[in-house]
Amino acid sequence: MVEVQPGLFVHQGKHLDIEEGYDGDICNIGFIIGKQSIAVIDTGGNLKIGQDLLSEIRRRSDLPIHYVINTHVHLDHIYGNAAFLEEGATYLGHENLPKAMQLRKAFYEKLNLDFMGIKSNESIQIPPSQTIKTNEEIIIDLGDRPLKIKAFPEAHTNTDITILDINSKTLWTGDLLFVERTPVIDGDIHGFIDVLSALEKENYNMVVPGHGTPSKNPEQAFAKIKAYLKKLRDEIRLAIDSGMGLDEATQTLVQDESTNWVLFNIQNARNINRVFPMMEWE
Repeated sequence: MVEVQPGLFVHQGKHLDIEEGYDGDICNIGFIIGKQSIAVIDTGGNLKIGQDLLSEIRRRSDLPIHYVINTHVHLDHIYGNAAFLEEGATYLGHENLPKAMQLRKAFYEKLNLDFMGIKSNESIQIPPSQTIKTNEEIIIDLGDRPLKIKAFPEAHTNTDITILDINSKTLWTGDLLFVERTPVIDGDIHGFIDVLSALEKENYNMVVPGHGTPSKNPEQAFAKIKAYLKKLRDEIRLAIDSGMGLDEATQTLVQDESTNWVLFNIQNARNINRVFPMMEWE
């Protein structure tokens, strides 16, 4: 764990693709300590990672854990939730998160079995007990440590939220921001760009991405991912207009971005496969 701001701790996940040595530890997870309680933000991809996170918390504080917050539905962010059941925490997430978790449950259980050997009855989903409506903001207070949580329309997924530590002006973005690692589009590319445009107008001292190194240069971090997404959108649109097929598109589009990102060839092709068919209908 790294204390990136006073009382705000982050464990940075590894840059591994889910098909290349995935062990559940690829996203950023962590916690924020107030004067009265603690909030956990994302819990990792399996129960053991969640338990390790709980141990790290208890090394630093015996305050009650009042909140476990999931930034979105992806399996690497949610399957450590079960480690906190006995803490009596409120589980917080987007209003779409319970349904999204249920829809993906069988698929995620298969991935957990195939890549980590975790049986389906040990892939325990804990959905939010409190949800936040799209475009709604709520404030929770850990004791002289208010956190502003906002739920967004469809962007990276249809379950994205951010957490702002108001005292330090640190924004925990979930996968609305990738640093170093190639961004993932599992929602709507237009909505993703719109959300980034809104976030980059705000004044933050630090951003904690869903993947990659926390940054004290938020403008630069948002600009980089936004530039990739806009280039991807525009090149796909031109490819469709010119009659290019999907197979050729996955091999040729946005290649000048390849040196800017880790795992580019794998994830860029997936993004094109996601976005191209959707934009064909525009």
